[in-house]
Amino acid sequence: MRWTESSVLSTENKDSSNTSHMSNVRILSIAMLTLASVNVMSQTSNTSGDSIKHSALPSIMGGIGVTYFDGNINHSSGVTPYSTVRTGFSLGIEERPVMFLGVALEGMYGQIASSERSETPAKNLNFQATVIQGELTLNLHFDGLIMKPDAVLSPFIFAGVSFLSGTSYADTRDAKGEPYYYWTDGSIRNEAQVAQNISTAKIIQRSYKYDSTLGSIGTLCIPVGVGLKFRLTDNILMNVQAAYYFTFSNDLEGYKNLASAQAADNTSSASSALKNEKYLYSVCTIEYHFTPKDNSPKVDESRYSNVPWQSIDVKVDTVKVNTKDISKDQEDELLKKEQNRDTSAVDRAAAFFANPNAGGSIVAGIDNGDKGKHDPNAVPARIRAVDKNHDGYITSQEITEAIDEFFDGTSTLTIADINYAIDYFFDQ
Repeated sequence: MRWTESSVLSTENKDSSNTSHMSNVRILSIAMLTLASVNVMSQTSNTSGDSIKHSALPSIMGGIGVTYFDGNINHSSGVTPYSTVRTGFSLGIEERPVMFLGVALEGMYGQIASSERSETPAKNLNFQATVIQGELTLNLHFDGLIMKPDAVLSPFIFAGVSFLSGTSYADTRDAKGEPYYYWTDGSIRNEAQVAQNISTAKIIQRSYKYDSTLGSIGTLCIPVGVGLKFRLTDNILMNVQAAYYFTFSNDLEGYKNLASAQAADNTSSASSALKNEKYLYSVCTIEYHFTPKDNSPKVDESRYSNVPWQSIDVKVDTVKVNTKDISKDQEDELLKKEQNRDTSAVDRAAAFFANPNAGGSIVAGIDNGDKGKHDPNAVPARIRAVDKNHDGYITSQEITEAIDEFFDGTSTLTIADINYAIDYFFDQ
């Protein structure tokens, strides 16, 4: 049987190490400053992943993958995997309206192909289509859902809708331009299989040049897939994913008489031979997350030049009061020390950071003092900014806020001012 173009072609288709002691009466201020810095840094650390994953800006991605076609041209014996595997290139953009849910718009340019070989001459079809695909998918990310937002490895699943279009071609001639003739012995020859050609027909090989146009193709698809993200840096990820595309076409190959060809061996009927086709696309992409511009005020690092960082170490045990299982007698002792004007800064530090049910009652007693009899102007001018509610009484919460503002770079107070405010708090 001779393969002719007329018979097959179609026209359709700052560090937690900063906890310490000082040798002078300012140990309380250093302890408070240290804890404040740890709090700031831990907040930065804990939210870094959130800002990466839940940014107001989208991410872009691009990569390379392979397609595997599963259609009505059968993958019979004697056909190499290359006949159904082709290359594709992808570009996309994704926006996450919520941390674990993304909406992606992606495009792919590449090829799909398939071939079959059979001793039935009519069932030796092949095709290769150059295609463009656009898709809109909804992506469910496990990071931010059941995993940490900044997880190094995180899976995701997705589904959506896409449209595939392109042009299909067939390989019908050898390198010399001679048409293929498929014989019942499985060979390809340069002459038709008739009695007079048995001695003259020569065996030839396929050229794998797809230069015979079969027609335009186009179909709606439903992609369903899974993937895995590898976090390389805060902003750069590598994605490995694969999706099956279920098409609404049974003729992506572009053969007008494909149903008849499939039924030529009398093992199937023309009406039942064709099925809606599908293909697999596996791709590896590099993704870049854009992050919002940091508009927060710049901190003048020189403001920390007088902080005695050299004397700060990890000798937390210099605060010798352990309030984890403090007894009533120990608590009473702490209260007596507070009533004594010579109470050491070490004991004050312990009281300030103690458990609320123990030594913390000292601080609670100060916080709950007789605030009503105080003149707002009684607070020294240099630390009056610490008195947020202007009631003439400084509380531990106001001290903490002042320290936070110092490290945020939004305070005009100096280290000396904060030390003075802490002493004032205990002496008021």
